[in-house]
Amino acid sequence: MADLAPYARTTVRLRPRRGAPGIRESHIGGPLWWPADESWPDCAEHKDINGRPQGPYPLVPVAQLTAADFPEAPFPAGTDLVQLLWCPEWHDQPHPEGWGQLCRLVWRRGSDLTEPLSPADQPDPEDHWVYEQDMVPRACVLRPERAVEYPWIEELPDTLREQLDEDRYRDNSVLAGCKLGGGMGWATTDMPLSLECGDCGQPLSLFLQFDSYEDADGEDREPTGMTVGRGGHAGLFLCSADPTHPPSFFTQ
Repeated sequence: MADLAPYARTTVRLRPRRGAPGIRESHIGGPLWWPADESWPDCAEHKDINGRPQGPYPLVPVAQLTAADFPEAPFPAGTDLVQLLWCPEWHDQPHPEGWGQLCRLVWRRGSDLTEPLSPADQPDPEDHWVYEQDMVPRACVLRPERAVEYPWIEELPDTLREQLDEDRYRDNSVLAGCKLGGGMGWATTDMPLSLECGDCGQPLSLFLQFDSYEDADGEDREPTGMTVGRGGHAGLFLCSADPTHPPSFFTQ
C-alpha cells in the first residue's frame, strides 16, 4: 500500500446552493460589497458580425469570500475580503494567462467600505449577458465544508505512482465541485508541464475551482448554472509568492 499520508491536503468545498446572499456575505454570483466611489470594471473587447466594437460590458460578479468564513484563503496583509469578476465570454489567449487579463480579482479590507454601492445600483448581468451563457453564475449562498484530498496523480513522484492503481486513484484523489484550495484534476487534458506565475515564475497554486456539477445528495446538482470548460471544471490559479499577481485560468 502506497504511503499517501504526507501528500494529504485540505480543501474547502463551497457547497453552493441557490439563494439570495447579502452583499457582505461570502457567496457565488449575486451583488458585491463594492465601494460606491469605485468604477465597476468592464470588458471592451467585443465586436459585432461586421467587426465593429461593442460594449464596453460590465464584468460579471462571480464570487466573494471573507476571511471570517475562509481563513485558508491567501489574503494579503491588511485585507480580509476578496472579490472575483470576469467577462463570461471566452477570449482566446495562451496559457498560463488564460483569462487572466479578462478577470478582476480584488483584495480589500472590509472596514474600509463605509459607503457601499447598493445592490440596486450594481450592473445586472441579465441586462448585458444571458444567464444561459455558460459563465454567468446564478446567485448562491455557501455552506463550506473542510475535507481532505490528495494530489492529481501526475503531481506524485514516479516511484509512488508505480504503487497505485492509477484509474482508481484518479477517481478518488482530488475532490470535485466548487472549492477553495486543494488541487485540480486534469483528466480531459494532461496537466501542464509548467504551472508558473507569468509575472515572477514562482509556482501557481489553485485558489478557486468552479465545477459544472455538485455532489448534492438529491439537491440541485447545477446550482451555479454554469457549464464550465467542456462540461467539467476550471481552476483559477494564483502565484504562490504573491497572490496579487495576475491570476491564471485553466479549464477541463
